[in-house]
Amino acid sequence: MTAALVATLIAVPAFAGSPHWLGRLSRLVTGSPLRPEHAVVLALVLALVARGVLLRRRAAWYGLVALALLGLLAVVSGDDPLWRLPLLAAALGGLWLERGRFSVRPHPERVRAAVKTGALLLAAATLFSLIFGGVSVRSVGDVASGLGATGAPMDGASWLPGVLGLAGAAGLLVLVVTLLAPDPAPPPGDEAERGRVAGLVLHPGSDTLAPFALRRDKAYVFSADGRAAIGYRVLFGMAVAGGDPVGDPASHADAVRAFLAMCRTTGWRPAVLGASDTLLPAWGRCRSIGFGDEVVIRPAEFTLSGRKMRNVRQAVKRTENFGVSSEILPERELTPALREKLLGVASSSLGGAAERGFSMNLDELLTGYHPGAIVAVAYGEDKEPIAFQRYVTAGEGVSLDAMRRTPGGPNGVNERLIVEMVEYAADHGHGLVSLNFAAFRELLDADERGLLEKAGYRALHLLDPWIAVESLYLFDKKFRPSYKPRSVVFRSWFDIAWLAAALLTLEFGRTRPAQRAAGPITEPVHHLGRS
Repeated sequence: MTAALVATLIAVPAFAGSPHWLGRLSRLVTGSPLRPEHAVVLALVLALVARGVLLRRRAAWYGLVALALLGLLAVVSGDDPLWRLPLLAAALGGLWLERGRFSVRPHPERVRAAVKTGALLLAAATLFSLIFGGVSVRSVGDVASGLGATGAPMDGASWLPGVLGLAGAAGLLVLVVTLLAPDPAPPPGDEAERGRVAGLVLHPGSDTLAPFALRRDKAYVFSADGRAAIGYRVLFGMAVAGGDPVGDPASHADAVRAFLAMCRTTGWRPAVLGASDTLLPAWGRCRSIGFGDEVVIRPAEFTLSGRKMRNVRQAVKRTENFGVSSEILPERELTPALREKLLGVASSSLGGAAERGFSMNLDELLTGYHPGAIVAVAYGEDKEPIAFQRYVTAGEGVSLDAMRRTPGGPNGVNERLIVEMVEYAADHGHGLVSLNFAAFRELLDADERGLLEKAGYRALHLLDPWIAVESLYLFDKKFRPSYKPRSVVFRSWFDIAWLAAALLTLEFGRTRPAQRAAGPITEPVHHLGRS
């Protein structure tokens, strides 16, 4: 707040028509009058520093200390009045007492970038001044003072001081923004970390979204006891976790605390896509918005009997009439020939588009990389594959990851494979089968919509090129499933724009697709964890 007030005191007197008393008040900060352009630049810098103070950036603390020390130096050298000495000393004392609150240290990569930027600016300004500005080699040292817009006399063209001052102002803003930026995104977890997470996914208390933490683009943070972990990605300064922590539920809250502590020290804004209601209290003061429901079928309660299941029964019967057969097998047991054909089904199903998704999508499709992956395959009358679905096992059951069907395949194949997967889950002791995600289900279910609901409903259809939200919901609804509410968790409403950009990019950005084999494959690409 103090830095923001100082920025205002510096900037306002620079504009014509500002009260005279405000100009005198600004002298408490600047010591001596500033030229309007210098005042505006310094005010912008201090405004950025003020924001850095709110975000607990150590670089902001360094910047305020440097400004106070420069003010003291100006007083000692006689450039500023002596009465500013106690004010600056008090400011330095207050900063020293508050130093422990600035936990976000500047990342070494940011520091290196700032040093390189400063050196490049000085070198470019020097060459420009020598070649175009008429500065002699003996006066080349004056370029630095010109960049600092100190107003000191220098030889060369009359327009050069203004150009150097403008370049220096722009360079200063770039340096401040660079040093106050959060840490760069971390590299994805290595094989050892991913192996640990694979073991946690198998914990009986793990959530149905737990397997998706094994995506190879995610980094990890573990609870202090190592019994729970959170998989996340950093984009636009947002550290986005996918779903609840994986592993022992007793350690989930500790994993959340570790994630939030990591965000405080790196400067990232924490967020979660797909948090369950039961864990929302663990996120403390973070905000949350319910954005839909996970579609869940309980095999022990599922039946095709009854009038409400008529559409599903008819779909299954239709595939039988077309001579469709099926099988369910572990992904790691796919033969090279079958894998190649299924990749062809996936390619034709997506029309050549890239795989997309984050919170409820896994990568490495059909490679056998991820443990516990199960593939349900449908074959046409000619015994060639026409559709498949991949499921991944979690503590509570199995979760649908990919659903692909050739465009010319008979209708009802997807329903047939889901029904058979539910039966498979019941036979193998899985208590849940998690299907797709029903975004904004209450909005889609509403019989009457007001003006705001109608606008939201139309906005949902803007996503149709990537995912037909309503069509997917109506497909899932046929199975009479249960629904598990999911929320977006975030730190502050001020983060909402960055949050939206990060979530849309993560969910609809490209995922590295599984590659066709260059030659015959005799075993899975890689084994992660246990089969």
